[in-house]
Amino acid sequence: MLAASIAVPRMKNILKGLQSIAEDCILDFSESGLTVHVVDSIRAKMMRLRVAPAAFQSYECDERHRLAVDLSKLKSITTGLTTSDELRLSYADNKFALLANSMERVIRLKRIELVYDLQTIPDFDYEYNTTISSAKDIRDYLKTLDKTPIYSINVREGKNMVWETLDAEELITWSPDAELECEEEFTTRQLFTASEVAALISASTKESVAIRGGSGSCPVEFTWTPYEGVEYTGMVAPRL
Repeated sequence: MLAASIAVPRMKNILKGLQSIAEDCILDFSESGLTVHVVDSIRAKMMRLRVAPAAFQSYECDERHRLAVDLSKLKSITTGLTTSDELRLSYADNKFALLANSMERVIRLKRIELVYDLQTIPDFDYEYNTTISSAKDIRDYLKTLDKTPIYSINVREGKNMVWETLDAEELITWSPDAELECEEEFTTRQLFTASEVAALISASTKESVAIRGGSGSCPVEFTWTPYEGVEYTGMVAPRL
């Protein structure tokens, strides 16, 4: 049995983050909270979402429930809700439902074997890490690229990180004011699709973002916490 309530802004943020990657997913509820792993159709980006019981207004789950859902159906009941509304989730007798403003919507579950079941996200031998003080700074840079589809993330001899476009005549650069941790002589230059990175971090606000990366085919990883107890870890593959 599952019985939980969650603040509407948090639920909207959760749905925004998940829908930036996939149209459906498996919601994994347990005593330790909600965990979701999603990957996009072209395997360019993937994400892990963890929502601790403390991030809910109330949370009761006496056993593990893995529910395959269409995310648009969850979003439909939250669209007209305000910050003062309460959203309740329940699962009992094989029925998953959302209740708000005296309106209940039963969510038809998908066959779990028809939804890509990513059990966990992989770990890599990351060669550098840093923390950007505000996710907004990352999103602002990506917005300035406009129709420029590709940019690079460069680490130059362990001294600094520079994000820049490829056109030297119309160069758009950003050097985050952040401490970089890596080997002193480490250098890398990887290309990324701006729209993929922007989609991945679309559920961020102004919180800090931890970034890890490497060279070659190693993806860049972003981790952020928009609300206490809600953690996103997402990664984007470089263009090879």
